[in-house]
Amino acid sequence: MTFWDPLALLGVLALWGVLGLVPWWLALVVSRGRSALISLPLAFAAGVAGGALVPALGGKDALGFAISLLTAFAAGAVASTLLMRWSMRAIRKESS
Repeated sequence: MTFWDPLALLGVLALWGVLGLVPWWLALVVSRGRSALISLPLAFAAGVAGGALVPALGGKDALGFAISLLTAFAAGAVASTLLMRWSMRAIRKESS
């Protein structure tokens, strides 16, 4: 294990996290900021978890890395969408 291995791992984790934040950012723009801040940490964590799931299941080559990038994006999209919908539903119940 060299000095660069932990830095490479941190870089890949950061890449997965940022890819999880891309759909969150799109949802933020579409919803004009309503109920988006609450889903920020979950979108990042879901991106990292979704990306890490692919190598854990055996995809450790270049194709597995590409699939992990897509999985990180999809996991961030699902997490941010679900939490934003739940939060907006809770706000509507409070106001009525």
